[in-house]
Amino acid sequence: MEEKHRDIQYVLSHFYKVHVEAVMRKDLWNIPIAYPETPIEEILSILSGRRHVWIMEKKGSMKLAGIITEKDLLDVLAPKRIQPYVIGGIDLRSLLLGNVKTAKDVMCRKLIVAHPGETIEEVLEKMRSFRLRRLPVVDKDGTFLGEITIKSLIIQFRKVLKWYRITRD
Repeated sequence: MEEKHRDIQYVLSHFYKVHVEAVMRKDLWNIPIAYPETPIEEILSILSGRRHVWIMEKKGSMKLAGIITEKDLLDVLAPKRIQPYVIGGIDLRSLLLGNVKTAKDVMCRKLIVAHPGETIEEVLEKMRSFRLRRLPVVDKDGTFLGEITIKSLIIQFRKVLKWYRITRD
């Protein structure tokens, strides 16, 4: 048992040094993408089968503008309950109030991104620090290249660990 744990430590210490571009999802045809003017009904349809959708600046562009996650939709689906003692601004975006009609009305514009040359260790630190499950991978101009998710990192790590153990035997 102790040897298996050492295998994990050894492989993980090397896995941290791998660059994002080696493990990121690049299959853009299979990554959910929409645009700011996409109707909210279409966003609901996409999110009924996915956990998120990346929003590009406009059709024909791959410049990343935002993301919509299931949590963002929860915020606009749930009825608004205004507390009597609220400090700061109140978020009144709501499907019920009729002020959420397109993707731009609900998308998160403040993005934490990864770059192809970053290491997995750096990406995991961003994910942990900001409590994120996925990061868009963009080039220096903000062009969307793909995504990296905690799930894909777990899958890749398991594959590398399995390969390492097979080659050692």
